[in-house]
Amino acid sequence: MSLSSNIGALMAPRNVVLVGASDRNWAPRIWDNLRRFGFEGAVYPVNPSRTEIWGVRCYASIADLPEAPDHLALFVPKEQTLEILEAAGKLGARSASIYAAGFGEGGDPEGRARALRLKDILNTYSIAATGPNCMGLAVGRSKFCTFPDEQVEPLGVGGVAALTQSGMLAQTFARGIVDAGLTLSYLVSCGNQTGLTFADYINYLADDPDLRVITCYIESVTDGPAFLAAADNARRNGKTIVAVKAGGSEEARKAALAHTGSLAGSTEVFDAFARDVGIVRVDSLEDMVEAAAYLARMPRPKGSRVAIMTNSGALKSLATDAAQTYGVEFAQLDPSTQTRMRETLADATLANPFDSKRTLRVEEYMACVRALHDDANVDLLLMAEELPRAAGIERKVKNLTALDAFAAEATKPVAAFAPVTLQETPYMQTMRAGMTHMPWLRDVGKSLRTVARIVPSMLTPALTPHAPDPQRAGFVAQWRAKAAALSGPTALSEAESKELLAAFAIRGPAEAVVATPEEAVNAAANIGYPVVLKGVSAAVPHKSDAGLVLLGLADAQAVREGAALIAQRCAKLGAPLEGVLVAEQVSGAVEMVLGLHRDPEMGHAVMVGMGGVWLELFKDVAFAPTGLGLERARETIALTRASQLLAGYRGAPVCDVEALAQAMVSLGRLACELGDVIEAIDVNPIAVRAQGRGAVALDALVVLRPPQG
Repeated sequence: MSLSSNIGALMAPRNVVLVGASDRNWAPRIWDNLRRFGFEGAVYPVNPSRTEIWGVRCYASIADLPEAPDHLALFVPKEQTLEILEAAGKLGARSASIYAAGFGEGGDPEGRARALRLKDILNTYSIAATGPNCMGLAVGRSKFCTFPDEQVEPLGVGGVAALTQSGMLAQTFARGIVDAGLTLSYLVSCGNQTGLTFADYINYLADDPDLRVITCYIESVTDGPAFLAAADNARRNGKTIVAVKAGGSEEARKAALAHTGSLAGSTEVFDAFARDVGIVRVDSLEDMVEAAAYLARMPRPKGSRVAIMTNSGALKSLATDAAQTYGVEFAQLDPSTQTRMRETLADATLANPFDSKRTLRVEEYMACVRALHDDANVDLLLMAEELPRAAGIERKVKNLTALDAFAAEATKPVAAFAPVTLQETPYMQTMRAGMTHMPWLRDVGKSLRTVARIVPSMLTPALTPHAPDPQRAGFVAQWRAKAAALSGPTALSEAESKELLAAFAIRGPAEAVVATPEEAVNAAANIGYPVVLKGVSAAVPHKSDAGLVLLGLADAQAVREGAALIAQRCAKLGAPLEGVLVAEQVSGAVEMVLGLHRDPEMGHAVMVGMGGVWLELFKDVAFAPTGLGLERARETIALTRASQLLAGYRGAPVCDVEALAQAMVSLGRLACELGDVIEAIDVNPIAVRAQGRGAVALDALVVLRPPQG
């Protein structure tokens, strides 16, 4: 039995054992919270130095309990944690909250060894544990809580769950969810995931019939494929994951390593994979609350076209600007919709966003709402509204009440957003609590940013991994055997790298590898001048920087002298020269980069961007999963600024984007068939010629590695 199979016991334990119960640690807070939540099982304090605490018996050890321990809340140091868990496992314990740190969070060898022992104990006894280095969990359905926060509100049975690798942020975020009028069902501090992982929790939550949104604050993903499979499982069960992902900067990745024990992958690669399994990735906890508020009550949109209704010209302008900033697509209203609205409001500005210019009577208001909703070009309706701060504004109250009732029966998502975020009065809170069929978002910019993040993730279909090509089976087996003979990551020569790429239809220019200057002259004559010479040496991965690339050689003498010069420079570097590559010179093309990037969390991702000498300067790259098809490849290319060069910038010829997209797909196929023995691939530059003339891999570097585990 795996430790994840007991996750139900973690969420609803029969009893709770407070190991190390003392007035000087978190135990009294959790004791109080269990009583405040109404937990129905027994709670047993354990401390060999006490016989009584908080007015009840305190047991000397877990062996003295009147029944087998079920859930352990461990307030003891790291070494004792291991001893007590093993003893409890033998007694039948099924779950635990492990608060202690020191299980490899900083990457220290002793901590990592301790984490391995912890993992072994948890697996041996099938103990489902949150942590270590966590702050526990709370579950509304079972009235269970091991969070040491006096302010945490009792949870309920509702639409939102929160998973986080930060204990303190978990509590703050929980308050944000409650303040937004939502019901939080689960609050889990995952810690460093030596116990259960995000994938384990998400798979469990995917089966909760009342849940609609799973929010996640993620510092590191321990198993990328398992995490993505769990997210896809959640999507297929009607849940949406909203995630804040640390790792947008190098410093953030280092902080994640120190905090929860794993090197965080890049946000760009996370995004590339996340959208294909329906994850909505946002930038802040505030945006995560907004997205949860929307998704907890809204059906999935059928498209991305938005209509906005307001009674303010200024707000119309602000919404238009925000939509352009965040890439929100406004619907073009059908003429029949404009006719219906003109019949209702003769003086209205019939455009989208729609400005009614005043607060309407409920009949007029709902006539306009229905007209926008019924427009076939509109996929999602946003209403700019404010909650009245006090009683007495009857027209506004009637409009909002009617709008909420309409949202319950609408066939498209209908949401309201306030122009700014305000401190809500008790009257506003009461009114919002009574309007349960549509979300209330806050601030025009934040609302449109939320919609911009939600819609693409909810509309993107899952990618289908590439199937291996049986005709390449023998070739793939040869390369696997070559990798298995290596002792570690090894850079291949340019010729070997291009041989591998050519088998997957990523082709280089006409070229030949020669041994002498005279052979170089003969090869150049066969290829046709001008040519390029390159020194072939696995010891020099960046040949240009070492002076081992000579361009534009126009005759035999230049080739002869160039080959001799490369030999001299290689000798000076102390690098063995394996030959000289003579290649066709490709000109009049846009130089791009193509590669396979190994992310520490998600694994291989296909990279594309501005190449040549500009790669390191501009860092203009975008990523896609290895299972990408042509459409996804085109979309990824379009994310780069270099796509403007490919489109024919300032009168230059339009380039063969389709050939570049096909090369991306081919690289994805290579990763699917050989990914476990590929450390990295760098095709820089890949020259994208004029439309219809293809793309040519001018240089390539493949780093092979032995199969892993």
